[in-house]
Amino acid sequence: ISLIGPEILRCRPGDWEHAKRVVEWIKKLGEKRKDLPLLITAGYIHDIGWRDLFGDNNMTFTELLRNEPQANANSETYIREVLEGTDFDILEIETILRLVSAVDKHESTPDNDDEEIMVDADQLSKLCIDHLNEKYEKSEWIKMYEMLTRELPNKIRTEKAKSVYPQLLASLKESIDFLK
Repeated sequence: ISLIGPEILRCRPGDWEHAKRVVEWIKKLGEKRKDLPLLITAGYIHDIGWRDLFGDNNMTFTELLRNEPQANANSETYIREVLEGTDFDILEIETILRLVSAVDKHESTPDNDDEEIMVDADQLSKLCIDHLNEKYEKSEWIKMYEMLTRELPNKIRTEKAKSVYPQLLASLKESIDFLK
C-alpha cells in the first residue's frame, strides 16, 4: 500500500477512496481465498492508468468515456513500473495485470472467479453517494446512476454481489434524490 497510495493519489479525484472501497468489497467477496493478497493488490492499483491523465476537477460522464481508453492503455506499464522490484514474482504480477484488465473491460472472463470478484467489487464500490460526490460533477449523478442500473444486471457474477447490489442501488437513488 505504501508504494501504491502515492501513485493512485496522482489519479482522478476520488480514485484513492474508490480503491479503498473496492478492497473492502474484495475482502467480503473473496473471504478466505488463498489469493486474497493478489486480489487486494489489484484492487488498490486497478485505476493507476488514470495517473496524471486527468486534472483535479470532478469529471463528466463524457470525459470519463473519452479518457477511459487511454487510462486502460496505461495500466500495464504503470503496474509493472510500481510492482517490479517488490516481493511479487512475475507470475503474481501477471495475475494482477489480468485482474486489472478484467476491471478495465468491466467484464470477467467466464469461469475466472478471481476476475468475477474483482469486477463485482469495482461495481459495488460505485453504488454509494460518496463515489459520485468524489469523482463526478453533481449534474452527472443521474447519468451515472442510470448507467449502473442498465449495466449491473449483466455484469455482476458472484452470488454475494447479486444479493446486495439491488439494495445498494436503491440506497444510491435515495441519496441522489435527497441531495438534489
